[in-house]
Amino acid sequence: MATESERKVKIPLIGVLAVKNMLITKEELQSALSACSGAQDPEGALKEYLLKNEMISAQNLERLSRAAKALELRQKEYKFGAIAIRKGFINKSVLGLALEEQEKCMREKKKLNLVGDLLVDAGLLTVQQRDYILKLQKRFRPETKIALDQTSSKINKQSKVPIAEKDAGGENGTDRKDSAEGDIVKEDPPVSKGAYLEGDNPEEDASSLLEPEIIDGGVKLEVSRDFMAAFLSKTDYFDKNITVDKLKDALFDKGIVKGIVTDEMIEGFIKSSGFKTKSFRAAKGIVPIQGKNAKLEFFFNTDYLQAGGLSENGAIDFKDRGEIPHVEEGTVLAEKTPMVESRTGQNIYGDEIGTIPGEDILLKIGKGAKLSEDGFKVIAAVNGFPKYTLSGHVFVHQEYATEGDVDYETGHIQYDGNVNIKGRIKSGFKVSGNNITAVELDGGILTADGDVNITGGINEGKIYSRGNVYARFIHKSEIICMGNVVVEKEIVDSQVESSGSCVVQNGKLISSNISSKMGVQARNIGTEMAAPNMIKVGHDVFTTKELEKNKVRTDKIKEQIKEIEEKKKTLSEENAELQKQITELAHVQDRSQLEEKELNSKIDSIEQNADTLEKINELKERIQQLQENAQKAEESLDHCFDKSEEIEEAVEKCDKEIKKFELKRDDLLEERANLIQWSKDNPGKPVVIAEGAIMPETVIKGKHSEKRINEVIRRARVLEVLINSEEGQNLNVYEMQVGNI
Repeated sequence: MATESERKVKIPLIGVLAVKNMLITKEELQSALSACSGAQDPEGALKEYLLKNEMISAQNLERLSRAAKALELRQKEYKFGAIAIRKGFINKSVLGLALEEQEKCMREKKKLNLVGDLLVDAGLLTVQQRDYILKLQKRFRPETKIALDQTSSKINKQSKVPIAEKDAGGENGTDRKDSAEGDIVKEDPPVSKGAYLEGDNPEEDASSLLEPEIIDGGVKLEVSRDFMAAFLSKTDYFDKNITVDKLKDALFDKGIVKGIVTDEMIEGFIKSSGFKTKSFRAAKGIVPIQGKNAKLEFFFNTDYLQAGGLSENGAIDFKDRGEIPHVEEGTVLAEKTPMVESRTGQNIYGDEIGTIPGEDILLKIGKGAKLSEDGFKVIAAVNGFPKYTLSGHVFVHQEYATEGDVDYETGHIQYDGNVNIKGRIKSGFKVSGNNITAVELDGGILTADGDVNITGGINEGKIYSRGNVYARFIHKSEIICMGNVVVEKEIVDSQVESSGSCVVQNGKLISSNISSKMGVQARNIGTEMAAPNMIKVGHDVFTTKELEKNKVRTDKIKEQIKEIEEKKKTLSEENAELQKQITELAHVQDRSQLEEKELNSKIDSIEQNADTLEKINELKERIQQLQENAQKAEESLDHCFDKSEEIEEAVEKCDKEIKKFELKRDDLLEERANLIQWSKDNPGKPVVIAEGAIMPETVIKGKHSEKRINEVIRRARVLEVLINSEEGQNLNVYEMQVGNI
């Protein structure tokens, strides 16, 4: 049979809890388990690995340990109850009450009372019955002396019960002293949560079984090494008169409580003349199902930002975006494969087998897109240009076009889609949209979620783009973008900040400040007469600014949510006061009606004559006063009900506003995470390439070093390289080196 040392934890519960509480990812847990494979103490090895690699703080690891121990102990308590029910000691209702009382004690008194103790204290279980079940669960120390009942005396004398060394109650074990018997009870560690047995016949693979043993009735019991199946076979000493109940009791005595076959099947085993050369599967655990993450497949080009860098030999390796995809209404844009929900398994001993849950993907749609009836497909609702945004939304943008310039006749243009300007964007006018195309930008201001393509040039313009910027030339302008800046002729007296590359294909870079994460290339950098260029490469200025903007917007939304929640709280308190008033006014009405009824009864009982007339009039005046009080209470009640209804409507409105702002906040948080991930996935390239000449006084800054050019250099490549690294001191020395292309 299984010993405690053999029943190792495959996935330590502390790891499952760490993933569930989002302290580490599923992938990080799998890596950690691989690194700790083969360890004699998987849980201890996993803890050491998580601490050593600074994946979880010591404080959080201690919290997880306490939570894991509490869960493991709770599982043992449920198993205790299952055995007690199976033995007929208690019924399900009694167990339910005991578990409720245990949970109440833990919640209110922060104290764990074992279910067995609670049942003994309530007189619903004897001390002997409790200790007998604990013995079956192997929760006693070797020195424990137990007065077993007649049933326990039937346990096979030759079998040895493995003894636990540690418990789930504390770091070094927590003992429980029984006041009645003086016995010391100690919890044992969790049993195996390993893989399940693939085959049902143990003869197919003898190595998959533990050592057999003989149980009551001359029956040989074999348990699979993963504790997912138990097999019976008959020995030469098999007792043909053994009953079903006696055989099931023998299994329970060995701790096998889960997945036992039906009584009819056990009866068939007893009566069958076979099962001497083959085995009968008497119990089978519940196979766990590991969760699988949902998957999302797109049917259009989602890489709206293909920022590229420059290779060391001067080649332009940023990708050609090609034609912007166009889809027809009804086109399937994306399809989701649903996640597989995990299912916790149990071995034949009733121990839970841990699983890692799958992660779902929320389909988000924007303007121009819709979900299919089954909710698993995103479909184009209009003809247009599909796009997948940083916040995880799928849009289909339609196009807005002008036949001429953007000026006083058109005014500013703000469109939630692509914008095609078939003329100039004049000074002071603003255009915002997704992809923006224009003939010229002459002092205008552009804000684009996608690419900007100016077929002519940019003069004294401003552009903020989350895509690429294409132009023939750029003069006295400010360009900030997430993608590449590609110019055909020249950049003069301008400021460019790009998370992609900055490329002047056939011309010069003159008197400009350029910051480009993925490198700079131009035919000539600087002239003899112009002011020098300042060039920064490897720095991600755009992403930094976007994250700052994102934080400002997120903080603002959080403040708005807080204000609405405060308003809701005030309204709720006001409504609570109104409910008190309503209750008090209702009591006034009730008391008035009762007193009026009593007074009318008195009047009816009084004999009307000259002596009693004054008394009767007094009673009638009192009745009139009560009626007036009841009427006032009724009017006040109407007012309170109306006011309460108004408040409830206002609270409902607050809830809707909070939900709306929470969705916006969640989108911003996802956008932030995607930006950070994008920045990590696209490391900077600190390189400057000139096919012609780089003029003196040009300053080139990398992430860790800088260089001022002192003389004309031609056909040059300036690249930041690591020239020295001292082990153990985290001291790296970088240098901007000049080479030929």
